[in-house]
Amino acid sequence: MTHNLGVDVGGTFTDVIVFDETTHDLTIEKVLSTPENPSQGVLTGIESATEKAGTTVSELDLLFHGTTVVTNMLLEETGSRVGLITSAGHEDILHLARAWTPGPLYGWMAMEKPDPLADLVDTRGVSGSISSPDGAVSESLDETEVREAVNELADSGVESLTVALLNAYLNPVHEERIREIVAEEAPDLPVSISSEIVPEYGEYERTLTTVINDYARPQVIRYLDDLDDSLEAAGSSAKMNVVRSDGGLMSSRAAKNHPVELALSGPSGGVVGAATIAGTKGVPDVLTLDMGGTSTDVSLVEDGTPETSRQTKVGYREFKSRSVDVNTVGAGGGSIARVQLSGSLQVGPESAGADPGPACYGQGGEEPTVTDANVVLGRIPSTVQLGGRMDLDRDAAHEAIATIAEERGTSVEEAAQAILDIVNENMHGALRVVSVERGYDPRDFGLVAFGGAGPMHANALADVMGAYPLIIPPGPGVMSAFGFLTSDIQNEFAETYLETDLDVDGEDVHDELRTLREEATEWLDSEGVDEADHAFEYYAECRYFRQDIRMSIPVDVDNLRSDTGLAEIKDDFETRHERQFGFALDAPLEIANLRVIGKGTVEGVAIDEHELADADPSAAEVGTESIYFDGEYRETPVYDRTDLLPGNELSGPAIVVDDDSTVVVQPDHVATIDRYANIEINRGESQ
Repeated sequence: MTHNLGVDVGGTFTDVIVFDETTHDLTIEKVLSTPENPSQGVLTGIESATEKAGTTVSELDLLFHGTTVVTNMLLEETGSRVGLITSAGHEDILHLARAWTPGPLYGWMAMEKPDPLADLVDTRGVSGSISSPDGAVSESLDETEVREAVNELADSGVESLTVALLNAYLNPVHEERIREIVAEEAPDLPVSISSEIVPEYGEYERTLTTVINDYARPQVIRYLDDLDDSLEAAGSSAKMNVVRSDGGLMSSRAAKNHPVELALSGPSGGVVGAATIAGTKGVPDVLTLDMGGTSTDVSLVEDGTPETSRQTKVGYREFKSRSVDVNTVGAGGGSIARVQLSGSLQVGPESAGADPGPACYGQGGEEPTVTDANVVLGRIPSTVQLGGRMDLDRDAAHEAIATIAEERGTSVEEAAQAILDIVNENMHGALRVVSVERGYDPRDFGLVAFGGAGPMHANALADVMGAYPLIIPPGPGVMSAFGFLTSDIQNEFAETYLETDLDVDGEDVHDELRTLREEATEWLDSEGVDEADHAFEYYAECRYFRQDIRMSIPVDVDNLRSDTGLAEIKDDFETRHERQFGFALDAPLEIANLRVIGKGTVEGVAIDEHELADADPSAAEVGTESIYFDGEYRETPVYDRTDLLPGNELSGPAIVVDDDSTVVVQPDHVATIDRYANIEINRGESQ
């Protein structure tokens, strides 16, 4: 038998899912993450999940891994010491940055930008220049200066080195020569060149992105090496692929060279998995809600394809890397509630994390959290165990929420409901950012909810947004890991173009895209992808001439040779621009960059379709509990999800429990188990 495994490392839990390609069975497992050594939690989860699936680590065929190592490194600023070699006179590039100051819109007047990830004392400028726009060498590289700079930086203790020269995207010859010199003078020093990491115009973004790549690189190399060694010691010969921020996959070898592509590795998997499930169900347009222990990630899927962005943001740093367009807020099950001096209630962004966790975990946590509020209101029934194993300390949860009630002069139930209302509003705001603020009406979309906490809050959010049907997939607590199993090998290849539709014909654009396709083909071959599994997507990144609002427009590369090829690109751009910003300009279209996405298709998880059974769900009912809804306790049936059958209907209020999540069905709503074992929730006839 062949088994594939997906593993997602989150802030609180490490999620694992095993897929049996013969029986199509899915086995899920959740273990607490080990932030001090993430690979330890990964190995523990893999061993536990394979044992649960009736197999062994040695029998795994493919392993798909999403990691928060780079994300946490950037947020906590715990990366490596980076040396920077740049063009003479441009040593301050990271300090000058852009005219933008992070921080709240209203608040303290003194706000500081984050410190650059490559310090000035570790920065060297070297002579030699490339002219623009032709890319000719206007001044030869001073190799003596380069050797001195490399040796000084190596001797000073930098752990990695970035080379980012002015106009290198037009001609990489100087950067490539510096890399050769580094290999001669300091062969053990990892080095990245900006013309390979971001081959596009924008000196600051190109430099920052390459520095981030090197900031993460030594630790990512150590982490993946440790994981490879641990898996090998456990008897595994499985090929490991690492999940990229855009939802694609790349080999462990490629990930060590391009760790900047892992910044949103985990969240992207959930969006890809949600798109797969919704598409199978026939709902191609959905919003996604991934609520975990620390944060909530939301995204938009249109026509079965997750929205992607060329700008990736982690904390206060925004850099050039393709990623699934995810909006993240500090709203999770572990988000801590506090009464501020003004008397108002704040929930998050601070989280109790995995250690000690919410008070109800019984691990010493005392601060009130969202999970504690759900326990107090009965939304997590008394029979539920965390991950199917850990008993919840309900008295501790009540005591934690009581501190909020005392400070606000309310009942414990009112305090718990207030916590849920606020965290739901935080998530509602995030969903508006990816929908309403980008010209989409959420009522035209369904909602797919997952994550350990998502199904508890999703019905309330669907009601506010008017986003139906609400879909809760099987195994929602491990949806990111499931999404990894449905991902393809993937990478992006780009070049700066900078021509207007007045000065260029479609034939030239066609030829440039074909050249990029050749680069993509070489990369796919290096990743071991069979030619028969190659697939390509083509994009033109467009803007109005002399504007800088850019949009990636899909291109039919074969149609470019026709008279209407460029006109169709412009029409598509203007339609998207008007939808998002409310207007179009009478101005030429400029193609700023061209891109090709090279994909190696991977046979993913097979989603089985089932015959529909009777509507009566009583066989799955495990009892009733008194649960707080709309200001009062209501006797509410509780169902075991593993016993529900396709075709069963549940009238709200109702609770559905499983090992990895709890689903709350609000009053006046109806939940149906569909042919694919999803729970589909819609408003009842009375609404």
